[in-house]
Amino acid sequence: MKSERGMAGPWPRFNLGPHMTLPEQIDQIGTRIKKTGMRAADALALINFTFDEQMERLDIPSPYAAFAGLNELIDQTVHGSKVERFRPKEHRRRFCTLELNTEKGETLGYLSMLYLKRSIPCYYLVYVEIMPAFRRLGLGNKIITAFADFLKKKKAMGLLDNIIPPEDPTYSIYTSLGWRPLTDVIGDGGSEGFENYMVFFPEAAGAGDLKADLIRILFALKKKRPVIEMHDNEDMVKRTIAEFQNVYESLSRLFAEDLKSGAPNMLMNFMFTRLTTRLIGFHRRIETLIGYTGGESLEQVSFSNTVRSLPIQPYSIWTFGRDDGGIWGNEEILHGLPRALKDNPTLYIESLPFYRRPYLYNWMKKTGLQPPEKPSISDLIDFGFDPTRLREFHHRGMRFIFERLSTLVFDQLVRRRVLLRMIEGSREELHFNNAKVLVNQIVLIIRDKGNVYAMRRQMEGIHSQEALDQLKTVPYLKVLNESIGINRCIIKTIRDAEAHLKKKFHSRFRDEIEDLTYFIPWDIEKNMPAVRVDISGISLDRVWVT
Repeated sequence: MKSERGMAGPWPRFNLGPHMTLPEQIDQIGTRIKKTGMRAADALALINFTFDEQMERLDIPSPYAAFAGLNELIDQTVHGSKVERFRPKEHRRRFCTLELNTEKGETLGYLSMLYLKRSIPCYYLVYVEIMPAFRRLGLGNKIITAFADFLKKKKAMGLLDNIIPPEDPTYSIYTSLGWRPLTDVIGDGGSEGFENYMVFFPEAAGAGDLKADLIRILFALKKKRPVIEMHDNEDMVKRTIAEFQNVYESLSRLFAEDLKSGAPNMLMNFMFTRLTTRLIGFHRRIETLIGYTGGESLEQVSFSNTVRSLPIQPYSIWTFGRDDGGIWGNEEILHGLPRALKDNPTLYIESLPFYRRPYLYNWMKKTGLQPPEKPSISDLIDFGFDPTRLREFHHRGMRFIFERLSTLVFDQLVRRRVLLRMIEGSREELHFNNAKVLVNQIVLIIRDKGNVYAMRRQMEGIHSQEALDQLKTVPYLKVLNESIGINRCIIKTIRDAEAHLKKKFHSRFRDEIEDLTYFIPWDIEKNMPAVRVDISGISLDRVWVT
């Protein structure tokens, strides 16, 4: 067994059901999809919602090649697609939409635009969205080209906020169609806040003649941004709710016989659990969006009683046909781990008690109940979060937490350990807004059966996002926060720390710095932040970065 970069092994395999590997299970799903006659868009949405991480692990040319007939369906669907324009509804007035639809009316993508009437007609591109399963197939280019043709017919100027960096190959989609950086037209003056913008001029007009008009349009656009974001968020929520409902109905068709007979099927449970956890996460995120009225997402996506009673399967337990498990990290702790954990990490970790974070602690206080060891889909919806992601582990007098993470972040976790070691080894002490920044190093990274776990020491604190959620949703904390501004203190401290780390380590660890997480001192039993209040204001004693 090796530490740090070494693989741990040998790893016993835990087969699913009748000794099926994940590729074999996926082949089985492909056969079921074919039998149900499911539409390509629905089948691909189902796959993306429930197998996005696992598909990356398969040694196959295309993520969808294992699904019999789907590649051919994709080609046929893309080939027959066409762009159609939809005029705005009365209450939307200046908003227009281009939709990319198949011959059968399936929608593959959208382009939303806002009409800005000034001295010249102008359309601002609000967003472009291609369904995940149909990206990288030229459809983005197709709808952007249709937008350019639309502007030419209208003899209107176009504006868009292009967050794609110039070095990215897809940046040429715009430049090849005649889009130009805004700064090339108006210079740096007056472009503050619009650095990523690009402009498209109709052939009948010259850029020089329209410079003054363009600056006026930019200031008018700045005033409309809250309204734009509100409508954008409203559309996004509606589309995503519809997608959740479609995926749920597709899963119900896929496993209709199993649901009817009550036969146990771990793969079915896994896919319904993944849908539920994504739905819960979506519900939590949209609460902060501009224009969101609240509450509709979980209510509109209605699960049957049969589905709600299914036991959850939040982690994968199948083999990928090859031994790809391993443990990276602290050599002393690694060698001292219990033999059962080394032999079968997934089952050992997933049998540990839930970490009693504020989300779970609040639920227990509200209901007076203990969480079931094996929650159902209904329990997961009731919790409003997945309590199985964090597990407590007591080892040799120390308290640790195991966090189950996406398999897609494995390589990033390994690099993050290096960054944290460099921060920890720096001679300078980091203080921001009177808070000392400490490192909570990732002690171990474990990969097993399609799961990734990060092990850290348990601190007297909670994740910054959970802290901000508590300050926003728990009544007595909401009152406290409104009176002394704890949220502002947390956000400013983290921003200042991020800015310092970016300045010092940006060249090597750009992505890792952006993905660092911060923990805030917190009394979990009392559900209270540990803050310091004095004549100078409010501050944190310390924060942990991990």
